Amino acid sequence: MIKDQPQGYGLVTIVLHWVSAGSIIFLFALGLYMTSLGYYDEWYHKGPDVHVSVGLILFVLMSVRLLWRLLSRSPNPLPEHTRLIRLASSAVKVVLYALVFTVMATGYLITTAEGSAPEIFGWVSFPVLLELEPGNVDLAGTVHWLLAWAIIVFASLHALAALGHHFVLKDDTLKRIVRPVKNQ
Repeated sequence: MIKDQPQGYGLVTIVLHWVSAGSIIFLFALGLYMTSLGYYDEWYHKGPDVHVSVGLILFVLMSVRLLWRLLSRSPNPLPEHTRLIRLASSAVKVVLYALVFTVMATGYLITTAEGSAPEIFGWVSFPVLLELEPGNVDLAGTVHWLLAWAIIVFASLHALAALGHHFVLKDDTLKRIVRPVKNQ
């Protein structure tokens, strides 16, 4: 099934979830790697362009994902989920969305600080809507770095909770985001 149903997630939500997750992990790993490079390393110059390009693709993907989430009915909670589990699940999702969009916004501000338009692999340019003052670029970089770590922490907790549901509580939480719901 393509669309979400009361009993589970559809293919669109599942693909958007896992492609977003993979992109975030890739961006974090590349960002971490880039901070260890010296000026004469090949990826010191290549890495930022790849990082910005994938970050912009993630922005488009997350915007589609947010729109899809707003227009698509979420599956019903599993009957065994308590009110606390449902609240915690919703809170973590909201925090993750907020963190991801904030990290992307700071990345955009860092990229456009000198008036350069961010591009997706040289194919598509995004407009420069805001330029930071030179003194604020370091602050944006610090916020970008700290919140990227926060995403990894929250995403790890999210993944551990899903594994706990699967292996300890033995409910269908993880299965619902791995397998699309079938027509009924």
